[in-house]
Amino acid sequence: MTPQPLDLLVLGSGVAGLSAAVRAAGTHGLRTGVITKGGLDLATTRWAQGGVAAALSGNAEEIDLHLADTLAAGAGLCDVDAVRVLVDEGPRRVEELIALGAEFDRDERGNLELAREGGHSVARVVHAGGAATGAEIERALVAAVRRTAAVLHEHTFALDLLVEDGCCVGVQVIDHSGQLHEVRAKNLLLATGGAGQLFAITTNPSVATGDGVAMA
Repeated sequence: MTPQPLDLLVLGSGVAGLSAAVRAAGTHGLRTGVITKGGLDLATTRWAQGGVAAALSGNAEEIDLHLADTLAAGAGLCDVDAVRVLVDEGPRRVEELIALGAEFDRDERGNLELAREGGHSVARVVHAGGAATGAEIERALVAAVRRTAAVLHEHTFALDLLVEDGCCVGVQVIDHSGQLHEVRAKNLLLATGGAGQLFAITTNPSVATGDGVAMA
């Protein structure tokens, strides 16, 4: 499928995988590939209805308040360092999505509409289409990946990791026609999502079968 190893191969097309692919290719100029077993837009991301919380002003006090709200809502279960990264980088990541073309809801003056939701002491949540935030973020990221990825394989199932001398060098896949291939890369990112389909009753889409966990 690829005549030479990619700099980065991403397995999965949810918000994590697509974001990584866009940044690797667009920001760092890496030769990047994405493999997904469905279509690029069939990941769980599209089902995320809620908004994105971020202290968009970038004001240190507002960021610290976001941190405090999140830790309080987490009731002792949060990793404080992870939450700090979340609140510090949140504003920048929202701006990056807007730069990629994500269209969040705005008021008549063109300002982002900010909602106050459970656990938040102030209005800091952006939405798209009311309850279609995940779908809008996915749309913007899919378009960006189609513009920047060197290699893109949809409807391609990853069977197993390729390991040589103790190092992962790529993945073995089966394409939509049933043909086996090897795709090699200097770096491999597993962003294959969860495993909701292991349960008899789930709201997860059919692609959520935990393939990355099984391979790893």
